[in-house]
Amino acid sequence: MMRSKFLLSTAGNVGILFALSLPAVFAFVGAAVDGAYILNVKTQLQKSIDVAVLLAARDAETDEERAAVFREYLENNLGGQNFTVTDVDVEIESGLNFLRVEGHVEADVRLFFMHHLGITHLSASASAFRAKEALEIAVVLDNTGSMGSRGIDALKRASHALVDAVEGGRGEDQDIRIGLVPFVTAVNIKGEGFDPAWIDMDGQALYNGWNFIDDPLRERRRNGERLTTLKNYTEENSVGSGAGGGQACKNQGQGAPAIAMRERCRAADQYPHHMYLFEQSGTEWKGCVEARPSPYNFTLAPPDPANPDTLFVPYFAPDEPGDRMNRGGNSATRFNNSWLDDEVTGSDEERLRSTLKYINPSQMSVDDTGPLTIGPNRACPTPIVPLNADFSGVRSGIDAMNFWNGSGTNIAEGLAWGWRVLSPDAPYTQAAPFGVRGQQKFLVLMTDGRNVSFGARSEFTRSDYGSYNFLANGLIDGATSQNAAERRLNDWTVEMCTQMKQQEIEIFTVVYNESDAAVLDMFRRCASSPSNFFMARNTAALENAFMNIGQQVSRLRITR
Repeated sequence: MMRSKFLLSTAGNVGILFALSLPAVFAFVGAAVDGAYILNVKTQLQKSIDVAVLLAARDAETDEERAAVFREYLENNLGGQNFTVTDVDVEIESGLNFLRVEGHVEADVRLFFMHHLGITHLSASASAFRAKEALEIAVVLDNTGSMGSRGIDALKRASHALVDAVEGGRGEDQDIRIGLVPFVTAVNIKGEGFDPAWIDMDGQALYNGWNFIDDPLRERRRNGERLTTLKNYTEENSVGSGAGGGQACKNQGQGAPAIAMRERCRAADQYPHHMYLFEQSGTEWKGCVEARPSPYNFTLAPPDPANPDTLFVPYFAPDEPGDRMNRGGNSATRFNNSWLDDEVTGSDEERLRSTLKYINPSQMSVDDTGPLTIGPNRACPTPIVPLNADFSGVRSGIDAMNFWNGSGTNIAEGLAWGWRVLSPDAPYTQAAPFGVRGQQKFLVLMTDGRNVSFGARSEFTRSDYGSYNFLANGLIDGATSQNAAERRLNDWTVEMCTQMKQQEIEIFTVVYNESDAAVLDMFRRCASSPSNFFMARNTAALENAFMNIGQQVSRLRITR
């Protein structure tokens, strides 16, 4: 009876089963712990060798020094661990314009729980490639009002990320130079290395003073005539059209006010080139320039006084008709830059042409600080930073950038100046010649949209003043409407990209927060390859795009 009860009893079955399963449980837990440890060691080996080959490729000048850097890093980072490094090997291939460092490391790992299986042998390999070419990089950045404070702050962070990535990949013996080109509709060239010899200082270039002369005088300039004075202009214009001041200039009284007025009138009869108007109005030229006339607008022809149209005309945004404003406007349809009292009567065209108001004005509204400016330097951005191997100047230029309302966006003009920065000829001469072996040139173009001639659409000027003057003057290949100007500038943008690529300049394009299919297609065509085009839909994507470009340009990378 007792035996039957014992055989039939189920008490303690769980304990028996648990005891029987303990070896399997310990084996499973041990395998998991050891597996995790093996993975951790493998990861540590791989990370260490990745860094070692990058440092060897970047921070040493000779093959012997590279091998020493590689071995020293691994010794410092893998010593004193719960595994034993058994072999370290490095192979270095140093060509004329490239360097390849291949590293290999092996280690024995003693397991904690599965030690009865013996010692596990692990290995890791990596290869780093670095181009040793000298690099020149022009970074051309949209600083227009549509960027806004959030966009411009993101652009600054992104630009710093690009510079950091390039600097991080630079070898000690590698010559890398970066230049910066902020643009709106015009660019500012009055920065580091500026030379007044680039500038048309006295009105010899065709369009210098164009807004202040009438059609007959414009035709005379087209025919090559260059006047220093506008003879009899005051006597012929009773309302003050052109340079004169109307009846006030004819006052022959001997009192001080009449004499002072006649002196102002005589000054107003001088040819109104832009530097003269800056001088007479007591304002200072900030440094922006107009686009050169065709065919020099998109060529690398250096400025030459013997050919005045190759010189750059100082940017001078005229006082627009109407009561003087206290601050600049930002209207798509109306005048935005009335910074002086008109002083004369007549039509809008006549009042804009009159130069008497620029002669010792008693009052003016001038503010160049932005983002909404008023005065002769309206919407003029911060200066170009030419190519330099010392990146501190570029970083300062990035920090100084702002967004500038008004005038519009002229991507083609920014692109033209990026091209000039990469050219060895004046105005900037820091670049190496094109086609030199061991030299690579890059241009990074970033914009948040399209070519826009903004403002005053309903006025006779058809736009704000910009690098191609007012749209009504037809200097964008005859276009006088904003849509026609955009189409022509888009064509010029693509044409310039094509010319630069023919000179073996590698182009990256970044479009920020723009979805128009035609605009995106234009920048895809402009880029040197599909992988060189980036669409950034938010600020994080913008920063990632610039960091990616910086890494591609530096040509230092893991290739395992």
